[in-house]
Amino acid sequence: MKKPLPPSQQHARRMQQLAETRQRILAMPPDKALSAILDQPQPAALVHAFAEEELHFLIHDIGVDDALPLLALASNRQWEYMLDMETWRKDRLDYPQATIWLKRLLRADPKRLIRWCFDEKSEFLELYLFRNIELYIRESDETTAEMKGDYFSDDDTYYVRPVDYPVNTPAEEREKSQRDALLGELLRRLSVADYPRYQALLTEAAGVIPAETEEELYRLRTVRLAEKGFLPFHEAIGVYQPLRPGDLAARGKKVLGMREPESGQLPAPSLAAAFLDGDNLFVRGLKSIDDPVVLVQLQGELAGLCNQVITADRQTIHGRDQLGAVVAKVSGYLSIGLERTADKRPTHRDTSAAALLRRHPLADLFRIGVAGALDLHWQATRWRKASWCQSRKIALTFWDEAWLGLLGGLLIDRPQYFDPAMADTRYRDFRTLAEIEATARGLKQIMALDDLCLAMQIPSAPLAGIRFLTYKNLLLTLWARTWLKLPAITAETAGIAIALTDFKPFYRWLWHEQGERRTIGDPQKSEFLQWLAAAADEAPSDLGDRLGTVFEALFSELQQELGAVRCGNLDPHYVQLFLLNA
Repeated sequence: MKKPLPPSQQHARRMQQLAETRQRILAMPPDKALSAILDQPQPAALVHAFAEEELHFLIHDIGVDDALPLLALASNRQWEYMLDMETWRKDRLDYPQATIWLKRLLRADPKRLIRWCFDEKSEFLELYLFRNIELYIRESDETTAEMKGDYFSDDDTYYVRPVDYPVNTPAEEREKSQRDALLGELLRRLSVADYPRYQALLTEAAGVIPAETEEELYRLRTVRLAEKGFLPFHEAIGVYQPLRPGDLAARGKKVLGMREPESGQLPAPSLAAAFLDGDNLFVRGLKSIDDPVVLVQLQGELAGLCNQVITADRQTIHGRDQLGAVVAKVSGYLSIGLERTADKRPTHRDTSAAALLRRHPLADLFRIGVAGALDLHWQATRWRKASWCQSRKIALTFWDEAWLGLLGGLLIDRPQYFDPAMADTRYRDFRTLAEIEATARGLKQIMALDDLCLAMQIPSAPLAGIRFLTYKNLLLTLWARTWLKLPAITAETAGIAIALTDFKPFYRWLWHEQGERRTIGDPQKSEFLQWLAAAADEAPSDLGDRLGTVFEALFSELQQELGAVRCGNLDPHYVQLFLLNA
């Protein structure tokens, strides 16, 4: 006969089974996850095994009103976390949301909610009642006829009615109706459960000092959430404070545990780790770590860092899709931080990244990654203030779509990467050091072109009336005017557009016939460079070194747009790269 395991080992095995089941359920679609939990032999134990953050996301994925059976099984600690996350807006209690969530908890498990309100949430409930009810205590010689309003009472002494307030929209009317219904049922159940305590609750609610009570409730909430990484905003924003790779050694090393967590310890949130994908250096570094104890602690650290970023970004996360976006952002900047810090030799990078993950807090590595993007933001902001474009009051559209997108991402407070392949916003957080470097190269080219325009001393008056002015059509048009020997541009010039009839000789000269293909030959490109260098008073070789790739891209676009258009078919309305008049 097999000898039974000691109770401690049985408990450890049970906890391991719950953890495995929890991971499997988190990977399921929401509707199947709910069925899988309720089909368990002990569903309450499984629900309690979820970290509060995980259960919160799961309930929102399922649909809060559809997930009432999970709310009924959740622990008081998990209930408290949901109220902390859902019923506060910054440092103020959100009373309409408090109404909604008290109603849900009342539907999920009314008896437990009443006990919880009496035993653990009395201050929260007193503040809620202070804002939402009027209490009238009838004297023994006073008749009810002397009372004005729709009061109700269970003992003919303590009379209560909901606070009345004006409503202006149907939504506000529904909100008020929901509140009145909740108050009626909640107060009735509190009265039936323990009438002396109900009377004491009403009396204390009437004497609440709201500012002090709300401040104390917010302080306790802040302490609870800080344990999970949801620091107060003024502290959480420190995650965006730049840190240089050279400063990492002076920050000290973090302490990693050397043993498994205690069997009774609360579960570490693992949902954030479930969204890690891709092949960035952070993910590869994690895969290079084979110590399960270290991995579990890094998992908890990652969850805390994600929570800190959520607070710093003032986001409200209600589902796994939103959390996935946060994890992708954190993972990307961690990868950039590792790329900037780890060994540059390809064969050593993953091992070096794993060592850095063991040695340094993830928040420090994240800050190193963020510093790369913030450096570009500050560089772009400083340049913009002193730029030629700004001095001429020329809009950012001057830099055409790609560079306009690049600048638009850099000039916001939290810089983002411009990705033309994205179908919706085209902006996302930086994910790799290569994207940081590519953006830096683009910004450097923009600054060089701006300096070029400044050196060419182009008057601003002739540019003022042009609707679709870009650096492309400005440079090409000025070049064509010089070739055609048109009058020089001055402050008195009415405009720089070229008449179509005048433009055609230049257009014929521009193209080189190669069978059926028309290209722009090297002599034309060389003449363009020579003209620009002379206009800017610098050597052609220096100008080519700084902006040669930009000019090549410009001629390539010119060939793609107009290479098939013969001189007789030119229409100024459809030519974007030259400024023409009909």
